[in-house]
Amino acid sequence: MAEEVKKKKKTVSFSQFTNWWTCPHKWYRDHILHEKTFEDNLNLCFGTAIHEVIQLYIKTYFNKGEAKANTINTTKYLTWVFKRELNFKKIKYKQAEFEEFLEDGKNILNEFIDPSNFLRHFRPDKWELLGIETELSEDLRNNVSLNAHLDMVFKEKATGNIRIIDFKTSSRGWNASNKEDFTKTSQLVLYKAIYSKKYNIPLNKIQVEFIILKRKLFENSRYQQSRIDVFKPSSFQSDVLQVIQEFGKFVDTCFTPTGEHRKEQSYPKIPGDRKKNCKYCPHLKNKKCDGIASPITL
Repeated sequence: MAEEVKKKKKTVSFSQFTNWWTCPHKWYRDHILHEKTFEDNLNLCFGTAIHEVIQLYIKTYFNKGEAKANTINTTKYLTWVFKRELNFKKIKYKQAEFEEFLEDGKNILNEFIDPSNFLRHFRPDKWELLGIETELSEDLRNNVSLNAHLDMVFKEKATGNIRIIDFKTSSRGWNASNKEDFTKTSQLVLYKAIYSKKYNIPLNKIQVEFIILKRKLFENSRYQQSRIDVFKPSSFQSDVLQVIQEFGKFVDTCFTPTGEHRKEQSYPKIPGDRKKNCKYCPHLKNKKCDGIASPITL
């Protein structure tokens, strides 16, 4: 019987939760009707490439020193990874587009590895690198488990505090709306809660932050601009509890106690203000959804 239950265990990602939280009907079509489609593009491949280069540089810097890290030809490595991703995912692109993305990437990396910027964020005398792409998993209720990977985890040498970082590439950074978007900010808040439980570290000794890497800067700005922006979402105990509660609702709504999908459950369509949730939805594009909000039931 134990083996039978084990086979039925469902593994979910944070993206599944945000999918459901934004529009339950999209989650229903993706995971119950198995109509999920995923379209890779230049932006996603670029993000992967930037991640790999930065992770290699930081890993080398902390493990082998600054001199060794600076022998890495970041432009060459970025070009290779970017092309690898585009070719592997069979994405068609124009050479001019590729070169524009590559130039943006070079500008990001040049600013990122500049000592005056790098040491502001990653001082090796202050921080110990604990892991890159650290796997984080947690068994939840309803025979469901969460699986995630943390971009980077550091420990502060003086205090033992933990610092969890997630890198995000963006065209021009996150505006106020992005920083207030629950589906964005709750990711690291949830990871903080799971990390705290797994390693028995108090919540107040774990800090989380997004490092946002901007491809473009605003032209003719009167203010000094940077391609690197650090955003620390609110992650007090009340914020953690809210995220845990919402994630719990997701699990209870979508899964039975044995981990099966609740196929008869209502999964309403939520287009959002001016249909913002439908803007990039493939189900609307493929005419499998009309994008009309489900009636509110009391």
